[in-house]
Amino acid sequence: MPSTSDVAPQDPAADPAQEAWRRLTTIEARLEHQDGQMAEIFNTFREFRLYLEQHNTPTVPRDSGPATVQPADAAQTPAHSDPLSAQSFTRGGDRLRPAPPDSFDGEREKGRAFINSCDLYMSLTPDAFPDEQTRINWVLSYMKGGRAARFAARTLRHPNSHGGVPRFGTYAEFRTQFIAEFCPRDEKRKAATTFETSAYHQGSRSVDEYIDEFWDLAEEAQFPDGAQLVFRFRHGLDPRIEAKVANIVEGRPSDERVQEWIDAARLVDYNTRAHQDFRSAVTKPRTAPAPAVRNPGAPVVFRALPAPPPRPVAAAPSAPTAPASRPLPSGVPMDIDLSRQRSGTPIICR
Repeated sequence: MPSTSDVAPQDPAADPAQEAWRRLTTIEARLEHQDGQMAEIFNTFREFRLYLEQHNTPTVPRDSGPATVQPADAAQTPAHSDPLSAQSFTRGGDRLRPAPPDSFDGEREKGRAFINSCDLYMSLTPDAFPDEQTRINWVLSYMKGGRAARFAARTLRHPNSHGGVPRFGTYAEFRTQFIAEFCPRDEKRKAATTFETSAYHQGSRSVDEYIDEFWDLAEEAQFPDGAQLVFRFRHGLDPRIEAKVANIVEGRPSDERVQEWIDAARLVDYNTRAHQDFRSAVTKPRTAPAPAVRNPGAPVVFRALPAPPPRPVAAAPSAPTAPASRPLPSGVPMDIDLSRQRSGTPIICR
């Protein structure tokens, strides 16, 4: 009889009880997943009903009674979802779907664009950020790499070592520290210095590209609108465009308003390009059609000329026939010399 040590242990999966328990666990997990999907469908349906009620659209109740119209003021504001997710929000009856900012890794050249994108998102969805800490934590959630990730980690750990007090009390404090940490240092001085050089001049760039850089420098240098700003714009503009704008007789832009100079420069640049396109289209020479290109691998076929029509062959000239010899007249047989003389004597008619 074999001992208990010789019996191989049974596979737990082969036990019917454990197999049934495993299947039951799988079914429960699937039911929980389906419950989550049903909850999402229910929330979507509820938002759709609220949208119809806000737009005074008749809705049919569950009973068989007549259709009723819900007034707009009776609509309830839907519960906002997690602000960290890019959900659609309702504002003034319109559904906004702003694009969330890109992830930020701490590079200073990208810091200004990142914080501006965050400010724009929060301004479009103010109801999704009920307090200052929600705004701060939402921005921290997109700081995922490099120095930015370490900054976010320090900010989130701060309450643990300071009795629950957050590192920044307001979003304005957080934004000021963010600019100091992740935006280019001393932007005002650098922009003002750039205006004193030719680095910002238009050169071979388009007018739109020049205007974009000019506005960035003017904002960073904090130059007010006026004669000094107009002078810097004219100084960096393409001299040909600047001369055409300056020589405008009617509607010349004011030397105190830089926006008028920008609009006039764009108009002159557009008219110049349109004129160049017109002249190039009018004076374009006509070219002869290109000869057909023969495939080098194709065989060369020579076409024979048609044969000329046959010409009539002239008959060959026939040789003259000698006259038949006549018999000599009767006379002296031996008088040959006399016969020759007679044949050579001309006949004279009298």
